[in-house]
Amino acid sequence: MTSAGVSFASRRVAAAVLACLAILPVQAGIAEAGWQRLVGQNRPLAAVRELERSPELAQLHAQVSVFIGDEAPSCGLSGRLVLPDDVEYRDALPVIAELARDRRVVMLNESHFRGVHRAFLARVVALLDGLGFDALAAETFTPAAPERLRASAPGTDTGFYLADPLFAAAVREARALGWEFVHYEADTTHDRESREAGQAHRLAEWLAAHPGRRLLVHAGGSHVSEAAEAGWMAARLAAATGLDPLTVRQAATACPGQAGAWPVEADEALVPFREGRPLAVAGTDLAVVHPPAAVEAARQVLGAPVVVCAPAVAQDSLLRAFGEADAPLAIAHDQRLLAAGADRVRLHLRPGRYRIEREDADGRHPLGRVEVADEGDAACLRPVP
Repeated sequence: MTSAGVSFASRRVAAAVLACLAILPVQAGIAEAGWQRLVGQNRPLAAVRELERSPELAQLHAQVSVFIGDEAPSCGLSGRLVLPDDVEYRDALPVIAELARDRRVVMLNESHFRGVHRAFLARVVALLDGLGFDALAAETFTPAAPERLRASAPGTDTGFYLADPLFAAAVREARALGWEFVHYEADTTHDRESREAGQAHRLAEWLAAHPGRRLLVHAGGSHVSEAAEAGWMAARLAAATGLDPLTVRQAATACPGQAGAWPVEADEALVPFREGRPLAVAGTDLAVVHPPAAVEAARQVLGAPVVVCAPAVAQDSLLRAFGEADAPLAIAHDQRLLAAGADRVRLHLRPGRYRIEREDADGRHPLGRVEVADEGDAACLRPVP
């Protein structure tokens, strides 16, 4: 791993990420009767509205808003965009494929504030499958998740951040490829030292028990840093196993209105290079950045865009598409806000039949079924009861 680095995000954003990582487990017991219970009931819009009433939980509000496709609160927490001006940019996936060929472990981080990072995870799963990787370990997985995901699609009981359809899409991709799922979160999450040690220990145990297998590890924030002095999970895993994981940090990510501030544009994630080598960021091997067009294209991992129509109502609501056989706690294949008085919304869906629901302040309401054709649909799809 190289040691030279560059800052891609403001200190304010980094602090927000770390703060949310720290407070989520602590808040669980306090808020169990409120927003977190609503997420567990598969009512993300209600959870967002509940969090809006607590300004002190603004960071959690931003995280949960991502589940319903609203990243304005997250972008409101962002500081000034910082990008290097003396680099060249290359498509990220070919770079990762080349560097991962001789690695047994690849580690990819995310900001819990950006859905495009989860869409990129789906693309990395498909990429690494071609290199012989066949297991995904994710910080968000509950202890029961590996067994449940073998039997059924991702649901609210398999991981908090899986409530984002983009994260669920990455897990669906891995399920379709026959991957194994690995729980590695530590039993103790209230202090960083115990948490990092516990995570690394569980991953080291899995690797020892599965010689020859190759593992993709997904984590939040700085857990993938290999800087030994900082004591993050990746550094501890490398010390415990003698392996040199490929560590990838998702860094600068565009927000609406930032197109003019970006020195490069592309509809795919990019890796900055300097003097023929990827830039190392915050103790990782390389950084991935997401220009405006890449953020705009992120939802394509869910399928092609289709317009779904529903009767207009007097309040904002969430229009949601579920697989026809999905269980009540299954994560929607896509879901988007429908403004009060509006009668249509654009969802991204693969060909197939879907149950359409509306979530509003009164709960969840089935509207009927739609069928998405192989060639896509130009007309508005109206749910049929």
